[in-house]
Amino acid sequence: MSQDQNTNDVCEACGTFVELGSVITEDDTLLVLPFSGTDKASVDRLAQKYIDAAKARFSTVEFSKNEQNTETGFDCELSLKFECTAEKLIYEMGLSTI
Repeated sequence: MSQDQNTNDVCEACGTFVELGSVITEDDTLLVLPFSGTDKASVDRLAQKYIDAAKARFSTVEFSKNEQNTETGFDCELSLKFECTAEKLIYEMGLSTI
């Protein structure tokens, strides 16, 4: 079978079907994480843990924060921009350890 014939094959994993190209695209390098809490200091501490974890693994990661006070406390939207999709995917897989 030639490579072209395999291009549209789907894989079965854990009872699901997925095309690899639908999971990983070369331009999917931005991860946006929302945080909210009762005060700015606690939200900043939590967001900083995620920034530190990203920087420890990928020194070139860039980040920005969009912060605002709300009626119930404080919200922060943390954006992490990785150099490539693989870095983002690896970081996402490790989020449960943060």
